[in-house]
Formats: sequence, structure tokens, C-alpha cells
Amino acid sequence: MNCSITPTLIVCARSTVRSLSMRKGIFLQEHGLCMEIEYTETTDLIEQEGNAIASASGVEGLAIFAAPADSLDPSVEPFLQTLDIPVFGGIFPELIFRGEKKETGAVICGLATEPNVTTVPDLSTAEQEYASHLDPDLPVEGYDTGFVFVDAYATGVEQFVESLFRTYSVELNYIGGGAGTLEMEQKPCLFTNDGVLEDSAVVAAVESPMEIGVKHGWQEVAGPFRVTDSDGPTVHTLDGNPAFSVYKETVNKHSSTRVTEESFFEVAKGYPFGIARIDGEQIVRDPFEVTDNDGLNCFGDVPEGEFVHILEGQPESLIQAAKQAKDDTGAEMGNPEGLFFFDCISRVLYLEENFEHELEGVRTDETPLVGALTIGEIANDGSGHLDYYNKTAVVGAVDNV
Repeated sequence: MNCSITPTLIVCARSTVRSLSMRKGIFLQEHGLCMEIEYTETTDLIEQEGNAIASASGVEGLAIFAAPADSLDPSVEPFLQTLDIPVFGGIFPELIFRGEKKETGAVICGLATEPNVTTVPDLSTAEQEYASHLDPDLPVEGYDTGFVFVDAYATGVEQFVESLFRTYSVELNYIGGGAGTLEMEQKPCLFTNDGVLEDSAVVAAVESPMEIGVKHGWQEVAGPFRVTDSDGPTVHTLDGNPAFSVYKETVNKHSSTRVTEESFFEVAKGYPFGIARIDGEQIVRDPFEVTDNDGLNCFGDVPEGEFVHILEGQPESLIQAAKQAKDDTGAEMGNPEGLFFFDCISRVLYLEENFEHELEGVRTDETPLVGALTIGEIANDGSGHLDYYNKTAVVGAVDNV
């Protein structure tokens, strides 16, 4: 088996520092609390490394982010089901470990604060009462932050996010995103102690406060256009005209590549929609497919009656936005214990080799940076409304997690 082996660094509150060469990752201990972060190059090592971290002194829960090369190793589900500490996470297109992009493998985080993990099943079921699965007393019980992961191909994601915010409002901060692969097919993709789940959402509440930054860097080039007919994520008409016709005519004025049904995905990754929000980042919606009736399918709902702009991004503006998201957390000034980074996989597809510069803008020398490249991002800015974003960079700075 191949695995990446690097020294483990232990930092103690009593200024004791030592290195262990036989383990990989980072182990941080401060004020009696710890966070251990490991990376494995293949998912067949999740059980081995997960058990090692779970048995470490002070570890009260696990967060696992995986990107299988082909399919998830079959040992993972029974491992999750037999763990005696809470676990959450999922499968994502790619990962971030110590500020570097990883196309395959798994990032395993041992948490020093025990997460309260809630599963909300059947996201795609009509009239689902999402709130009935949520404990409204979490903030009263001392929980400050919710890691939120959803099956990106479920049809009720926006409705669940709205229900989550109605339940907790701004009493929790939220960070997370959509799980799944780029195969555009719904499959089991979320991790809990029940195993590997699909068509669900997972909320893992922790007592550690988190400062969150949310930025995207896309700029308006046309609009606004009124959404005159839509059904969930499908936009049928804009200003009363077929959505694809309006989009094609507009983008052809700005793009060097002509928009056709065949070229649509390649061109559209650089020209998303933006839904305006008062005193907040626009909600970016990623169109990815032309329908049979000249409509546009998007990742995420585009409500009828909303006004949308067509956006354009330059590598420099996207990279600067990710850096600003980190700066908004106060990470440079506060020296947090850890940084979590959930960034849209479509930003990677758009930036290509320039994505390394985006990572450079977010990582710091002092603080470990981990996370995942998601299919949609879930976050609030600490004071505003909770939203489901596309093509957006979300950074969370946390102490004692």
C-alpha cells in the first residue's frame, strides 16, 4: 500500500515540542485540547488511520473528507458503523490538506470537542419536515458552529438550508458544502456512524466558535434579467424569453468561444448567474446544461421572480476574493488553531493551474489548512442569512476544535 508519510508535530501549551517520524500529519494540543490531521493517499487506509486517531488521547470525534480514485473502499462503511466516537464528513471531488490540493485519498481530522451529529434523511422527498430532525436547543446547550454537508444531487437542498436557518437563525455559524462526485449521479456520499448515506444532510454541531469569510470574486457583465419561469434549479425563461437564447446572446458578446449546446459546459463555467442579496455576497448559480426546451439547468435553485445578472470572473479577482475570505476571519491577526476551507470545484475547473495561487492566498505558515472542494458551498458570514452558494470560497477560522 502507498501512503504519504511526513513527521507529526506536537505543540503543547507548556511549550514542549517534539517530532514523531512514524506518523503522518499534524497534531496540535493547546490548553489540554487537540486536533490531529492526517492524510492518506488511498481510501483503503481510512480504517487504519481513523482508528489510530480515534484512539489518541483527547480525541472526541472525527471529521473525514474523502476523494476516492474510483470507488470508496468497502472497508469504510463498517469502520464508520463500529466507531465509538461521533464521525461526520463525506465524499468530495477533491481535497485540501495542509494547504495543498489532493485529487484522491482522505483527510482525517481528530477533534478535541465532541460533535453533536444529526442526520436529516430524504432531502428529495416532497413535503419533508426537515425541522423535525433538528434539535432547537443546540445553541442553549453551548454549541456555536455547525458543519453542514448535503448530498449535492438531492433536490431539496435549498429547502433544507432554509429550514436550518429558521431553526437556529444566527445563533449558530455554519460552514460546509455539497458532497458527491462530478459523475452527475446521486450515490451514497455522506459519512456518519450509520455508514455512507445518500439523499441526506448531516449537521455536526461543535462548541468551538468559528469566524467565517465568504467571497467569490465574480463581477456583473449583463443584467438584471427577471426569472419569469423556473422550476427549482431549472430556469425556463428570462424576461419572458427562452433562458438559453438570452444567455447565449449575452455571453457571445463577451466570450471568445461561441456558446452552443455542445460548448455550453466549457463556456458556462466562466459565466455564472448571480442572484442579488442585500448586504451580502451575491448567490452564484452555476448553469451546466441546456434542457430540451431551451432552458438551463443550474446547481441550486433559481426562484421565479428573482432578478439575476450574468457574471464574469478573472483569475486575479477570484484569487483575491479567496484571500479576502480568509482575511475576513481575522486569521492573520488572531493566529487560530485551524483553518477550514471549502471551495467550489468549479473554481478549480475555471482557474486550472492558477488555483495554486488561490491556495497561496488562503494558507498561512502558522495554521494548518484543511477542507474539501465541494459541489456548492453552505455558509453564513457570522451575522447574515445562511445560503447555498456556487463558485464561492468559504473559510472558517477556529480555536480548540
